[in-house]
Amino acid sequence: MKPLQRAQTRLKLANQAFARTKQGSGGRRKAARRLGKVHGRVAALRGVLVHEITSTLARSYNTIVVEDLNVAGMVKNHSLARHVSDAAFGAIRRQVEYKAKWYGSRLVVADRWYPSSKTCSGCGHLKTDLMLADRTYRCEECGLHLGRDVNAAINLARWSLPTNTAAPPQLVAA
Repeated sequence: MKPLQRAQTRLKLANQAFARTKQGSGGRRKAARRLGKVHGRVAALRGVLVHEITSTLARSYNTIVVEDLNVAGMVKNHSLARHVSDAAFGAIRRQVEYKAKWYGSRLVVADRWYPSSKTCSGCGHLKTDLMLADRTYRCEECGLHLGRDVNAAINLARWSLPTNTAAPPQLVAA
């Protein structure tokens, strides 16, 4: 479970308690310390989770494929910002890079503009009108019906193959 979502209630209560205090008071300093502790716990939980995920990936797979995401641009979208920040995409990418070298895995970074979600994993048809709200992929050409993320995962797995006819991937670790 996502650390920030689990601690959201405590964080909300600590923020409310801090907001109700008078500026410059001892109670405000105490509430600020409590709020800082909750934020520190969330950060520690997120860090442990990221280390566990990246270590498991690097130890378990010979080849790891990641997308070169525009995380800074995603955080600017206010409806996605908290969830993108909680997912710690940047920290995961950074740790996978060094742990792949450490454990001898190969890391392949797919191009930022590669349409992994919009390309049919069955026939290769490109669906240009796929919106972010569309959570399932339906191909008009071959009739394939998959979850959007599953379709993208299949396309990214193919991206790493040496017989890939698309633009060559950027190799980060050998």
